[in-house]
Amino acid sequence: MYDCDIVYIKGNPNSGLAVQHDEINKSILDLLIPHTIKVIDSKLSNKNFIVPNAKVYIGFSRGSRYLKKINKSSLKLSIGGIGGLGINLFTNSADKILQGDISTSSMKAHFIILPEDKIKIKKLINDFLLIP
Repeated sequence: MYDCDIVYIKGNPNSGLAVQHDEINKSILDLLIPHTIKVIDSKLSNKNFIVPNAKVYIGFSRGSRYLKKINKSSLKLSIGGIGGLGINLFTNSADKILQGDISTSSMKAHFIILPEDKIKIKKLINDFLLIP
């Protein structure tokens, strides 16, 4: 039994501006309509992190670190975060945050999902949840 279709784990609110987080959160949540969603903050420590049971997990930036702990039968999407075995990674080509570049242009790119990636993300989710 699932608590929801999709769990979205937000990024670190201390990196970037609040408006940037609001925009990326809205952008991601818009991709998830009409599915049932639970949103989790990434501020929790690993030992306090209790993940709802879902079919799809999405982590933005720091929120993607929890994806490695999710069972392998789930769809796992990392947006601007870390990749790994079984994790679908989507990163804006101008985003160099993980390489240590915290310039304004890299930071702006970190909070933008490319249009072609939005299409891929939506298709992956719908295919996984068997939505025509």
